[in-house]
Formats: sequence, structure tokens, C-alpha cells
Amino acid sequence: MNSQQIDLAARGEQTEHSYLLGRLRGLVRGQQTEILAYDDPRILLDALTLELRNGIYWDVVEAGPPVWRVRVRRREDVAASDLVDLLTRDHVRVDHLFATALHRSNAGDMDTALAHFRVYAACLRRHVEAENDLVVPVLSLPRSARGDDPTSIMLREHEEIIEHTVMIEEMLDEGMDDAGMLAPFFAIISGQLAKHEWREENNLFPHWMRALRHEPAIADELFPRVQGLVRAGDEAAATLGIE
Repeated sequence: MNSQQIDLAARGEQTEHSYLLGRLRGLVRGQQTEILAYDDPRILLDALTLELRNGIYWDVVEAGPPVWRVRVRRREDVAASDLVDLLTRDHVRVDHLFATALHRSNAGDMDTALAHFRVYAACLRRHVEAENDLVVPVLSLPRSARGDDPTSIMLREHEEIIEHTVMIEEMLDEGMDDAGMLAPFFAIISGQLAKHEWREENNLFPHWMRALRHEPAIADELFPRVQGLVRAGDEAAATLGIE
């Protein structure tokens, strides 16, 4: 694994936040960074992790004072630590597959676009199955008769995203491969995914995390079951040579 070092003493006039954000945005798979900090960096790194949408994983190698040494890697280079981490990573994977399909469609490369869309659809269904059928029945949270609680919103949005995904699949099955005709439907899903995942990660996942901390036996039972569905998505991607 390639290594580099970031010494916060060398940041010049930049704030620690902006300096580290700029450096960590360029971190790639297979690379790790050691940060040298002279004040406790954990709150800062928590904030940066959220800003980078959980794309990094960090751990303290040496706690100061006077110097903290923190190792930072791409999250893909580290095994998922818990159920919520696993589901958050799967959001990123589903997003990447869909974004690639959209990008290649806009570029006129329909063969690549449709291959990625098919894998996106398969991974989306497994993700929804994991949350709807495995997690929700076990992690029971208060529900509102108005349907405005986090769980009800998630289930409703899952149904809507699947519905629009099926519409595109049916168009593809009928031989539709015109990027211009597909573009409005891609745009609908793109907006749905972004809003849904933000709400889920900020309004529902924190509740799940707290519940799992109080019920470690449930966490241990759920994790491999959800992981099995996620890995099935990996297999679907591998059949087409998609990472």
C-alpha cells in the first residue's frame, strides 16, 4: 500500500480543516496517509469524514500530546465495521453504478450505460431487500400514523425508486436505447437517490446505530445476513467486469 505523510505544521495560512480536506480528497484506493497533528484531531476528522461522505476511514496510531499520528485510508480498503457502515458503503456503490450509467448514456456509449444500469438495478433491489425485509422488522422504531417518521419515509421512497427503475428496465426490454428518450427517467432517479440517501443517512441511520449498540446480539446476527445480500451485488457486478 502506497503511503504519504501530511504534517499539519506545514499547512501555512490555511485552516487545518481546509488543508486536510484538500489533501484527503485526493486519497485513492490502495493508498494511506499518516497525519501528524499537534492538537487532538478526532473531532476534525469526524467532520471531514462526514464531509467526504464516509469515503475515508481513520484510526489513531499514536495519541498525543505532543504529537498525534493518525492513519487514513479509503473506506473501500478497510472491512466494514458495522451494519450501518456496510449500508452506507452500499449507498455509495449503488450511486456509483447509476452515475456511471447516466454519464455513459450522456456520452452516447449506450452499451456501457445499459450494462451499468442493469447491475445498478440488481444492487438496488438487494439493498432495498436488506433494509426493508431484514433490518426494519428487527430494529423497530416508533411509527407515525401520518407516515412522516424516518422508517415510513424510507419505505415509501424505496417503493418510488424501484418503480422508476422498473420503468427504465421495461423500456430497455422493449429495445429502447435512445439516450435522449431515457434522459428524463435517469434524471428522476438521480434526484430521488440523492434526496433519499441523505435523509436515510441523517435521519434513520443514527437511530439504527444507537439501537445496535444496545443490542449487540442483534447486530451480530444481522450483519452477516445483510453482508450476504451486498456480496450478491458484488457478484452481479463481477459478471460484467464492473468494480
